[in-house]
Amino acid sequence: MLNSNEFEDNQRRNTEQRRAMIKRWAEYVRTHEDEEWSRQQNRLINSQLQSANEIAAAGDTDPVRFAAARDRLRDR
Repeated sequence: MLNSNEFEDNQRRNTEQRRAMIKRWAEYVRTHEDEEWSRQQNRLINSQLQSANEIAAAGDTDPVRFAAARDRLRDR
Protein backbone atom coordinates (compact mmCIF):
# COMPACT_ATOMS: atom_id res chain seq x y z
CA MET A 1 0.00 0.00 0.00
CA LEU A 2 1.23 3.49 -0.86
CA ASN A 3 1.87 6.06 1.80
CA SER A 4 0.35 9.51 1.29
CA ASN A 5 3.48 11.01 -0.32
CA GLU A 6 3.76 8.13 -2.81
CA PHE A 7 0.05 8.41 -3.56
CA GLU A 8 0.34 12.15 -4.21
CA ASP A 9 3.39 11.60 -6.41
CA ASN A 10 1.51 8.96 -8.41
CA GLN A 11 -1.49 11.26 -8.79
CA ARG A 12 0.72 14.13 -9.94
CA ARG A 13 2.51 11.92 -12.49
CA ASN A 14 -0.79 10.56 -13.78
CA THR A 15 -2.16 14.08 -14.17
CA GLU A 16 0.98 15.22 -15.99
CA GLN A 17 0.85 12.22 -18.31
CA ARG A 18 -2.81 12.82 -19.12
CA ARG A 19 -2.22 16.49 -19.85
CA ALA A 20 0.74 15.64 -22.09
CA MET A 21 -1.37 13.12 -23.99
CA ILE A 22 -4.18 15.65 -24.43
CA LYS A 23 -1.71 18.19 -25.78
CA ARG A 24 -0.23 15.62 -28.20
CA TRP A 25 -3.69 14.63 -29.40
CA ALA A 26 -4.78 18.26 -29.83
CA GLU A 27 -1.64 18.94 -31.86
CA TYR A 28 -2.27 15.86 -33.97
CA VAL A 29 -5.86 16.89 -34.66
CA ARG A 30 -4.72 20.39 -35.63
CA THR A 31 -2.04 19.11 -38.03
CA HIS A 32 -3.89 16.22 -39.72
CA GLU A 33 -6.95 16.05 -41.91
CA ASP A 34 -10.27 15.34 -40.18
CA GLU A 35 -10.76 12.19 -42.25
CA GLU A 36 -7.43 10.74 -41.08
CA TRP A 37 -7.81 11.18 -37.32
CA SER A 38 -11.52 10.44 -37.48
CA ARG A 39 -10.81 7.11 -39.20
CA GLN A 40 -8.25 6.27 -36.49
CA GLN A 41 -10.72 7.11 -33.70
CA ASN A 42 -13.34 5.00 -35.45
CA ARG A 43 -10.97 2.02 -35.55
CA LEU A 44 -10.18 2.39 -31.85
CA ILE A 45 -13.83 2.62 -30.83
CA ASN A 46 -14.80 -0.30 -33.06
CA SER A 47 -12.05 -2.48 -31.55
CA GLN A 48 -13.23 -1.61 -28.03
CA LEU A 49 -16.80 -2.51 -28.94
CA GLN A 50 -15.65 -5.75 -30.54
CA SER A 51 -13.73 -6.70 -27.39
CA ALA A 52 -16.73 -5.92 -25.21
CA ASN A 53 -18.98 -8.04 -27.45
CA GLU A 54 -16.51 -10.94 -27.37
CA ILE A 55 -16.34 -10.81 -23.58
CA ALA A 56 -20.13 -10.72 -23.37
CA ALA A 57 -20.44 -13.65 -25.81
CA ALA A 58 -18.03 -15.67 -23.68
CA GLY A 59 -20.17 -15.01 -20.62
CA ASP A 60 -17.40 -13.14 -18.79
CA THR A 61 -19.60 -10.21 -17.77
CA ASP A 62 -20.53 -11.01 -14.19
CA PRO A 63 -20.87 -7.47 -12.74
CA VAL A 64 -19.98 -8.59 -9.21
CA ARG A 65 -16.71 -10.19 -10.39
CA PHE A 66 -15.98 -7.17 -12.57
CA ALA A 67 -16.46 -4.75 -9.66
CA ALA A 68 -14.31 -6.89 -7.37
CA ALA A 69 -11.48 -7.02 -9.94
CA ARG A 70 -11.74 -3.27 -10.51
CA ASP A 71 -11.58 -2.59 -6.77
CA ARG A 72 -8.55 -4.85 -6.34
CA LEU A 73 -6.71 -2.91 -9.05
CA ARG A 74 -7.73 0.42 -7.55
CA ASP A 75 -6.49 -0.59 -4.08
CA ARG A 76 -2.98 -1.39 -5.27
